[in-house]
Amino acid sequence: MKRRSALGFALVVAAVLALSSQVPPSSNALSCGGQPSYYVASMNMTIDPGSQDFVTNAIRDAQATCANHFVLVMNTFGGNGGNMDNIINAISSYQAAGGSFITLIAPSGNHAFSAGAYIAEASDKIYMTPGTAIGSATPIVYNIPTGEVNTTLTKDINGFKAYMGALASRFSRNVTAAELMVTKGVSYTADEAARLRVIDGKVNATSVGGALQAIGVAPPYEIHAPGISSQFISVLADPNVSGLLFLVGTFAILADLYHPTVIVSIAGAVAIALALIGLGVFGAPIVSLFLMIVGAAFIFLELKTHHGISALTGVVVFIIGFLLIFQTPPPPSQPTPGQPPQANFIAIGTVTYLLLGLLGAGVVIGSIYLYRIREGLMKRPKQLETSLMVGKEGRLLTDLKAGGDATANIAAEDWSVTSPGEIEKGTRIKVKEVRGLKLVVEKAES
Repeated sequence: MKRRSALGFALVVAAVLALSSQVPPSSNALSCGGQPSYYVASMNMTIDPGSQDFVTNAIRDAQATCANHFVLVMNTFGGNGGNMDNIINAISSYQAAGGSFITLIAPSGNHAFSAGAYIAEASDKIYMTPGTAIGSATPIVYNIPTGEVNTTLTKDINGFKAYMGALASRFSRNVTAAELMVTKGVSYTADEAARLRVIDGKVNATSVGGALQAIGVAPPYEIHAPGISSQFISVLADPNVSGLLFLVGTFAILADLYHPTVIVSIAGAVAIALALIGLGVFGAPIVSLFLMIVGAAFIFLELKTHHGISALTGVVVFIIGFLLIFQTPPPPSQPTPGQPPQANFIAIGTVTYLLLGLLGAGVVIGSIYLYRIREGLMKRPKQLETSLMVGKEGRLLTDLKAGGDATANIAAEDWSVTSPGEIEKGTRIKVKEVRGLKLVVEKAES
């Protein structure tokens, strides 16, 4: 019963962690006071599932901390259109809740190309520093059927042109200049973009800190960067990595069909699950919950196997699953003058730390528990090592005739015994030798 309770507790913790990462921000999350407050995040990565995970979670944290201005410091060559759409949808939700989204392309050398240009144009304000660029937003289309190249490209370019134009028009920017980034692949420097009204202004600063101060973000502030979870998902999103994981997982399962080991099959399934995250088939919370359940099951399987491999496999799988959803809690919101500080840290941070603490304590206690059980089991003599029974004493449970068979209780177990002489039921006996699985006994000395 205790074993089942412990396993149930582990699964409940895993479920809470996974599902909590899916809770959408409330629509009135920014109605915490009228004072301007800023949340700054820096995205220096490809637009992929990892960057989507980072930006959407950062926006959620901003809403949780009542930050009514979100500043995204951007540097990207672009990426996946689907992830771009999801990021823009998250931005739109933040704006609908009353927040102002600002894209800052800084410092010198940074850029917002391709999908990054669309994300920037979806912002309330766009600022660039000298030496930066925006544009090159022509879509790249793969797997076009033979004979349909021109038609498909034209349709996609026209579609993205209209999309870019709608974003620029929404914030009163130059629609024609914005559409040229799509139809002609045009890129603009900070001076050109400001002059053509593709952006809202050029900031004469040489550092991110200087640029932030120029647009109204006063210190102290924290620049949030992608965490372990987002970086891990981004690595999985690399086509080479996801393809290799899928291939390795498939061959692992096929190999296990010929040489069944279970662990190899589980490793293959984990590899395929991670590949599916990278390919965007499943979201990280779903796969993470699956991996943590599998990991917990393997940890408790160690009670049966006693060789350590199951426990090690379970811990590795559980950690991988946990990393996929691990998010540090947002900082406490800035207090509004004349009002008591908001309690977001207690509502979010403490619960998160409590779950992490319980999880960590459970892993430590469980590991010690399993280690003690394993050590105890390893010290016990194996039941089938009958040679160890020689010299042990017991008591006959039935009468034993010479050369016949009877039953005796020896070392707390019932055995089939024989003897060259006759021995009465209840007599103390001693094991003389072993013949197969039958013990040869004699009367024990008084």
